[in-house]
Amino acid sequence: MSDPHDDRMGRQDGHHYDAPESKEERNGKSWAYLVLGTLVLLLLILIATGTVQIFPT
Repeated sequence: MSDPHDDRMGRQDGHHYDAPESKEERNGKSWAYLVLGTLVLLLLILIATGTVQIFPT
């Protein structure tokens, strides 16, 4: 017989909730988003200055 507390943790699709992220995992994601944001900003600046052409003529 299953534990009644397990039913509360289940979602509608039958999967259980994920465990909270560790501090290292959160910190790693922060660095990854920072690098990704920097690359996007750099690309936008290059497009705005005309160094990178979106539609070559």
